[in-house]
Amino acid sequence: MQLFNTLSLYSIMGFLKVTKTLEELARTNISEIETSSGSVFNPGDTASKVLGALRDTNRTEAVATDGRKIGIITVRDLLGVDQPANTKIETIWKQVGSITPNTSILEAVDLMIRNNVTAMPLVSGDEVTLLSQQDITSALKMVSELNSLKAKDTMVSPVVTVEKDTPIAHVRRRMLDEGISHMPVANDGALLGIITGEMIVTTFITGATKTTTGDRAGEKISKFPGKVSGFMNTRPLTISPDTGVLNVVKAIDKMGEKYCMVVDEEEKIQGIITHRELLAVLHNLIPEQELPVYIVGIDDEDFFEKSVVEDKIRRTVERSMKIREDVTEVSVMVKTQRSEGSRSRYKVTARVLGPTANYNVDNEDWGLMETFDGLVDALDKRLRRTKKEPQKGARRGRKRRNPHHLKT
Repeated sequence: MQLFNTLSLYSIMGFLKVTKTLEELARTNISEIETSSGSVFNPGDTASKVLGALRDTNRTEAVATDGRKIGIITVRDLLGVDQPANTKIETIWKQVGSITPNTSILEAVDLMIRNNVTAMPLVSGDEVTLLSQQDITSALKMVSELNSLKAKDTMVSPVVTVEKDTPIAHVRRRMLDEGISHMPVANDGALLGIITGEMIVTTFITGATKTTTGDRAGEKISKFPGKVSGFMNTRPLTISPDTGVLNVVKAIDKMGEKYCMVVDEEEKIQGIITHRELLAVLHNLIPEQELPVYIVGIDDEDFFEKSVVEDKIRRTVERSMKIREDVTEVSVMVKTQRSEGSRSRYKVTARVLGPTANYNVDNEDWGLMETFDGLVDALDKRLRRTKKEPQKGARRGRKRRNPHHLKT
């Protein structure tokens, strides 16, 4: 109840500052919002050096550059590091390009989501800083229309959960396998607490700190001993499914959290909202674009079914993209192998391109339509081989009252 009263007062006091629509904020340049600051590392620095700085500043991302290349390192990247003193930044960082103060918030959000990162390097002249998901979430406090959205319409559900007796080593591996950083602890469907990648990194992998001289070797705690019950946060931030998204934004920002759990009146887990789900509210403003499919090597007038084939290829790829990495373009080259009488034999090669996809699929057959049908089948099989396993549903957990629950 105390949290609710504090947030209610916070909402009233902040109301006069709510001045932008969602579209206005999306068009706003990065220069108009408050952004992150922090240390800039060299790609040759060790992960232990980054670990120490992140822990001392309570941040989850850092930027590294050598003047030519630039990239980011996050807690999620560090979660997979066993020996930080022997691991160079350049072996774990992500090079995702950079943005400038004149980049729009919507463009920055699109880059974060497409590259699956939590921050982007921000370059202004010779100065290099970061724009993080947290910075954009904080700016969403200015958007009063978020009151019309409910947590239940924004949350991720079902949620991957763990039990309190789960070994920390298993949680770490599950986070790496699932690509997640937050795992609620549950019993019989009810929320007991939460364990995060940040907790595991800062507790079990020690980096150099401000109190050390030089770049002290990070220590590896072998096998990540202990169970979830000894390290979980037993007072996670929670909200009800009908809480307005604006209040979710303010709660996360005020409490300095990177998530909130959505629970019902019995503390049963309904979903989770992180910065990524809040960014998706902005990202949804981008019109859905049709996947580009290009077919070259034949004239339109010579192949009346060209549009049909393009649609088949597009639907095959888009169906896979729901589980797999983004594909941004498919180009198809058609070559005539030979002709016998009224028949011709063709070879068609589809090149699939995307941030993490770059490969060819081909097929040969008699008859153009038959060759394309075989190509679509081969493409579908190739995409299925590279699909990730879907996340498993939430386990069930025990009922427990939570003093940090935010009511609507």
